[in-house]
Amino acid sequence: MKHLKLLVNSVAVLLIAGCGMATAQQAPPAAPPPAEAQQGPAAWRLECVGDGKTLECQTAQSLVNREDGKLVVLVSVRLPPKAQPVMMLQLPLGLNVAEPVQIAVDKGVPDKQPVQTCTNTGCFVGMPLNDKFVLAMRTGTSLKVTVQDSAKRQISLDIPLLGFAIALDKALK
Repeated sequence: MKHLKLLVNSVAVLLIAGCGMATAQQAPPAAPPPAEAQQGPAAWRLECVGDGKTLECQTAQSLVNREDGKLVVLVSVRLPPKAQPVMMLQLPLGLNVAEPVQIAVDKGVPDKQPVQTCTNTGCFVGMPLNDKFVLAMRTGTSLKVTVQDSAKRQISLDIPLLGFAIALDKALK
């Protein structure tokens, strides 16, 4: 219940205050520090790790509630060598996992994806990205993620795509 209240409060802050109270911010990097960092709080960041033979990169963006510093959503696009890109979403607990998460760029047709698993850190949704969706993300302004809370209320999150194309281009070099 605490997580549901956090989710509802976080989204309400995003919707009511626009970017005044909650904005896109970079979350602390995971294990290795980012190989490239994007300028500004709304830019996607680039992280790469390698084993000496291959390099695997991902771009990432997160929305964090400024009031309590809790994660609202983390989006990462992983670029495995010689494979199709994969997007992973980390969402807070308290979602209606029976309903699919809707993901779209700007006003495009939403792609519906099931919640794959939930852990103590949140719920995860993954989807392979085709060329058309990657192109839409490169040229779009906002990734729209719509979920349902446990009371079946729709919650929409807008993740800025500022810097996504730059991070993706650097990852592909």
